Amino acid sequence: MANLVEFEAIRKQFILVKSLGSGGTGDTFLLKDETTEMLFAFKKYVPKDSNYIDEYYERFVDEIKILFSLSHPNVVRVYNYYLYPQKKSGYLQMEFIEGQSIDEFAPDPFGGKTWSEIFIETIAAFEYLELNQVLHRDIRPANIMIDKDENVKVIDFGFGKKLEGLSQDAKSVLLNWPVTQLPNETADESIYNHKTEIYFVGKLLDNVIDRSITDFKFEHIIEKMIQLDPNNRYDSFEDISIEISQGVLGEIDFTEEQKEIYVNFANALSWSILFFQENYFPIRDDNEVLGNLANLIRISSLERIIQDNAQLISCFVNNGYRYSNKMDIEVTVIVNFYRLMDSLNSYKRKIVLDNIDARLSNIKVEIKEDDLPF
Repeated sequence: MANLVEFEAIRKQFILVKSLGSGGTGDTFLLKDETTEMLFAFKKYVPKDSNYIDEYYERFVDEIKILFSLSHPNVVRVYNYYLYPQKKSGYLQMEFIEGQSIDEFAPDPFGGKTWSEIFIETIAAFEYLELNQVLHRDIRPANIMIDKDENVKVIDFGFGKKLEGLSQDAKSVLLNWPVTQLPNETADESIYNHKTEIYFVGKLLDNVIDRSITDFKFEHIIEKMIQLDPNNRYDSFEDISIEISQGVLGEIDFTEEQKEIYVNFANALSWSILFFQENYFPIRDDNEVLGNLANLIRISSLERIIQDNAQLISCFVNNGYRYSNKMDIEVTVIVNFYRLMDSLNSYKRKIVLDNIDARLSNIKVEIKEDDLPF
C-alpha cells in the first residue's frame, strides 16, 4: 500500500515514491500527484542542526523567493510551496529532474550533446541568474544536473542570495567549497560576487570536462574564468556569452543576409510579447515550429501584415502571455525567416532556435490579479 502525503489547507494528495537524498537543511523526496500522475521533487525543510533552526528556516524561505522569481530552461522549475511557520517547517514543490549530476555526464560519441554544448547551456543559466541579480553560492557538481534529454539544470538555491543593490554583493557566507584554492577576493577579503561565481563555475567545468574524449572548443574561456585575480577574469557571464557567440557564429558561418533575416524576425517576435503570465515554456522541436509557421503563412498569404501577433507568438511559446498588436509584423518577415529555417540543416536550425529561446527566456513573468481564477 502506497504511503499518502497530504498537505494541510489544500485538497491535494501525493503518493510518496522514494527518497532522493538529504542535505544540511532538508530532505528531498519524489512524490506523485494522484490527480495528474505527474512526478515532482519535494524538498522538505528538516535542519540537521537544531541550533540553527530559525536561520535555516529563513534560508529555506529565501530559496522559495528566489526560485519563484526565475524562469529559464536551464534552471530548475518551481511549482508550489507549503510553509508552516509555527512549526518552522515547509515543503518546496519542484520539477523532478530525471538524470545525473554533471560530473557523471559522458557524451555519446554516436550522437547527443557535446561538452561544448553543455558548457554553453551552463553559462546561459548563470548569465540568467546574473541578469536577475541572483548569486547561487553553492557551485558543486551535485547542483548542476543533466536531465534525460541532456539539458543542463541548475538546482538547489539553499545558499542563494538575491541582491538588492551593488553594495550587497560584497561580504558573504563562505561555504566548504570543493576547490583546492580560493580566488583572491574570497581568500583575502571574504568577498563573493558574480565574478567569484564565474571562478567557481569555471573551476567546476575545468574539473569535469574530459578533454581526452571530446573536441572541447572553449578552453581559452575556462582559462580566463579561473584566474585567481578577479581583474584578469571576465567581468560578467554576459561577456562570456558574447565571446561564445562570436566563436559559434564564426563556426557555423551564417551569411550577413541570414543574420539580418534572423534579427528582423527575432525583434518582431520578442517585441510583441509584453510579459509571460506563467513560467516560460518554449516549443523546441524545429519541425513543429516550421509547421506552425507554414500554417501562419498559409492563412496570411493575402495579407501584408499578420492580423494578430498572437498567431506568431504561439508558433514558439506554449505558456500564457500578454502581447501587443501595436507593432505591425509584415508577412514577408515571416516568409523570409521560414525560408531561412527550411534551408538550414538540423544543427543550424537548433542554433537559431537557441538564440530565439535565449531572447524569450529573458522576458519577465508577471501574474496580474485579474488573471487569478479566484
